[in-house]
Amino acid sequence: MRHLSNLYARVSGVALATGAMFAGGAVLAQATPASPSAAASSDQSGLQDIVVTAQKRSQNVQDTPLSVTALAGESLAANSITTVQELNRIDPALQIGHASGVVTTFIRGVGNPVTTAGNEASVPVYIDDVYFVRASYPFFSLGSVERVEVLKGPQGTLFGRNASGGVISIYTRDPDTMDREMSGKVGYGNYDTVSAQLYVNQPLAEGIAANLAVDVNRQNDGWGRDINTGLDTYRERHVSLRGKLLFDVAEGTTIKLIGYYQKSYNEQGAYNRAFPGTRAGYPDGLHNGFPMIPGQPSPANPQPTLGFYDTNTNFNLYDRSRGYGGSVRIDQEMGFADFVSITAIRRNKELYYSEGDYSPVDQLRYQLNTLDRQFSQEFQLKSNARSKVKWVLGAFYLNALQGYNPTDINGLGPKLLGVDNVALLGRQRIKSYAGFGQITYPLSPDTNLTGGLRYTVDKIAGLGRTTTTLSAGAAGPDPVDLTSPDFRASKTFKKWTYKGSIDHHFSPDVMMYASYSRGYKAGTFNTLPLDTAPLEPEVVDAYEIGLKTELFDRRLRLNGALFWNDISNPQVQAQRNGLVALVNAGSARTRGAEINATAVVARGLTLTLGATYLDARFRDFRGAPSYCPSPVISNDQCRAILTANGASPELVASVGNFNLNQIFIDASGNRMPYASKLKLSAGASYTIDLGGFGTASFDGSLNYASRFNWDSDNVIKEPAHTFVDAAVSVSPADLPNFSFRFWMKNITGVHNNIAYFAIANNGGYLSAPGAPRTFGGEIGFKF
Repeated sequence: MRHLSNLYARVSGVALATGAMFAGGAVLAQATPASPSAAASSDQSGLQDIVVTAQKRSQNVQDTPLSVTALAGESLAANSITTVQELNRIDPALQIGHASGVVTTFIRGVGNPVTTAGNEASVPVYIDDVYFVRASYPFFSLGSVERVEVLKGPQGTLFGRNASGGVISIYTRDPDTMDREMSGKVGYGNYDTVSAQLYVNQPLAEGIAANLAVDVNRQNDGWGRDINTGLDTYRERHVSLRGKLLFDVAEGTTIKLIGYYQKSYNEQGAYNRAFPGTRAGYPDGLHNGFPMIPGQPSPANPQPTLGFYDTNTNFNLYDRSRGYGGSVRIDQEMGFADFVSITAIRRNKELYYSEGDYSPVDQLRYQLNTLDRQFSQEFQLKSNARSKVKWVLGAFYLNALQGYNPTDINGLGPKLLGVDNVALLGRQRIKSYAGFGQITYPLSPDTNLTGGLRYTVDKIAGLGRTTTTLSAGAAGPDPVDLTSPDFRASKTFKKWTYKGSIDHHFSPDVMMYASYSRGYKAGTFNTLPLDTAPLEPEVVDAYEIGLKTELFDRRLRLNGALFWNDISNPQVQAQRNGLVALVNAGSARTRGAEINATAVVARGLTLTLGATYLDARFRDFRGAPSYCPSPVISNDQCRAILTANGASPELVASVGNFNLNQIFIDASGNRMPYASKLKLSAGASYTIDLGGFGTASFDGSLNYASRFNWDSDNVIKEPAHTFVDAAVSVSPADLPNFSFRFWMKNITGVHNNIAYFAIANNGGYLSAPGAPRTFGGEIGFKF
């Protein structure tokens, strides 16, 4: 009863605040210039409908009782959005990073940045309704996308796994059985970047068609230079292919086969230089246990201050990836209902090659050989379009193998100790079973009640092993392998998740809703190394109230929501022995408001505005990792803390030698990482008829994010930044099959960071830079 009374009080309080928010929001939306909605298009008569499948059925986004941002493929291209990590420039509720070849996703403050294999995102990414356990960025090329849907808040009922913060769903173009098409573009940009996209659609027979999408990008010059090796840094190249074969085999029966392949090399997102404003040191034996290498600076002293895009290492850190996969989807109309089956498989081979000391001293190297395999099966039985009562029943199964096979640690430091290599094997097998259902019942022609329920059983089993290879002569004339006993552990998590909402149409163009939902992210092992029990699951209880409107003869679309998330056992980034790890905090809370507006203000001119206010804090996080000395912890304070925790006198004496020492603090009340308090997205899209010369389009956007904390100790902060992007396109009347486009991103050359990691040794506070000013031109064609 206490839980119900708290729920009533919270939703009531949110409801009272909603009127005030939208009264002010309407004025704001009409008075402030905005950026083009990536999903809405306009014509003389007003805004067009946006159809989404956020509830596993086609539905106008304005009738969907949850906060959804839908982005059409054409609008993504117009705004130069080519990768998933750029979606946060369209939706302010998103915070997306890119580290070690993996996309890290946050919605409304819920998420974590850990990229180790085995950890799954709190905001999962789906492609064509298939869940991707590991969000390796090359799989998410947006070249042939039909639309992207961003579902905010827990989606613990209808979506397959771990959607405790929300979902990003990408839908690629389906084959067209009627018309042939060949379209694409070729482009060239600064940093000697060559890009090309090709899309081909071919009807093969009555009811049968195939398509193929190809995306190629090669950046030959880096954003910066390594001052030790002289090599360019932060380069990238990738190739991705996706093909579909569609069979309308009989009336009411459709079979869709999908296959894809990607290959990539990426130096971006590697945290390999000191966070701007901090200093890194050369290796110090007191911190890493290795003897001094001949020629190594001694005693430990600071490395030189670098340019924003420069590094000082032995080699460029990189992620190299190659993968493939496919799925089979069957849609069958059964009269009383529609049946859907989705079967998917995916394999990816990945190597992350990294420094261990982040300096020109060749002391330590890591080679992370990633395991990434998955199989999934989903069945859905759902009401047909004619049914007044909308319902869906389903079952989901996932079998995935994640981890490292193995992580190799070597270099001159171990060699001087008589060790050729240390191999850390860490494998996690995931088996997930779930049954779910959701029903929407019309209480009246204008009011609907929705309830959903899901039961999930997650079984995880871990295997860890360490093999140390002694050098020849260390224990005999030949190298010797010393292998630890296997560490084996398993655990089963069982969880009910659910949803309830009510929505009411005050008129055909004004709808209000209120909802409560629970999301769940399964417990997981730390796989680097795998030698301890798994973490506890993360559970999110979410309360939301929202309003969706279309005003002034559908020339203004104004939507907004207030939200509150209670988080139990949030999974938070930490480190163990210099390697990335996860820990459970006690509890956290995020709350805030968001508003999105789209307006047709003149013929061909569309303006939009998005804004999110977020207050995200830990309620209970005792024993949170922190590092000293730091900008807020003095050397004397650090020495006192280390002494109180039994550190050796030598280690205490080394404080101040440009090395970080891990300590533990009470972070209760601290702000959560990756959670800007205020984010804005604004801009404009204008298309003009040039008479007999053709048409021209102008697209521009401005995106602001206030500062945020990179870690739970709130020591290192990312400064506030504003990005300005723009593009101009021309379609000549004399060349109806061609278009010409010039684009520029980050026009003002803002410096920002996209990844961060504090390491308890000489590396210090590490980070990876975001893209500098980039620009280029492209020629598009369509036949």
